[in-house]
Amino acid sequence: HTLAERVLAPDLQRATGRTLDPHGVSALLAGIVAAYSLDRVLDPHPDIDSQAPSRASRLLRPLLGATGAIAAAFCMWHAWQLPLATSALMPLLGVAALAYPRLKQVPVTKTVALPLVWTWAAIALPLADGSWFGWRALLEPVAAPLFCLIAAGCLLCDLKDEAADRESGVRSLPAMLGGRATVYVALALVCTAGMLALVEHRPGLAIGAAALGLATTWPALLARESTGPLVVDMILSIPGLL
Repeated sequence: HTLAERVLAPDLQRATGRTLDPHGVSALLAGIVAAYSLDRVLDPHPDIDSQAPSRASRLLRPLLGATGAIAAAFCMWHAWQLPLATSALMPLLGVAALAYPRLKQVPVTKTVALPLVWTWAAIALPLADGSWFGWRALLEPVAAPLFCLIAAGCLLCDLKDEAADRESGVRSLPAMLGGRATVYVALALVCTAGMLALVEHRPGLAIGAAALGLATTWPALLARESTGPLVVDMILSIPGLL
């Protein structure tokens, strides 16, 4: 959930030379927490849905729901402080978050739409440039390598859900094509991100792309439930740290 703060915002500020709006960054981070909390609330949990769930399991959904509600309120408050043209993007992002549990059944959603929303929101909200719905965000040169890097990260994080996605009917790329093919697609995106970053003289993004490409040589590690996403998140932190 700190991906935007640790990789997108610092590199975005350096790439554009603009001062980031703190309300935009806060709205982005709170929106991420709200969206993913909602998704986890609606996702099936074998332990919670069993005949005799543990006490901790019974508390999980209410805790996630409360966290999501608080984060949504925090996000709305910060969005209210943004220019009207920028904050107009928030309802669209909210609809995307609410519809995501159903939209992720569509193959293109997790492969293309989710990284696109990530890239759009992560540039438009922090920059708050006054364009309606932040449409100028997608015209920033740094948007292309960021999109490819985020898309690759999303695909690699889906590796751990390959079996579960098949069982629940979620048509993610690993569920449809298998883990090996997904790694190849992610690697192609990583290479594209790295080349674009080099062309744009973004060494931080290029180094992050190289590290993510190296990680694809250990697909078994990336497919582990907690370890895989943590490795991807740490690698995506590299450009911001640099």
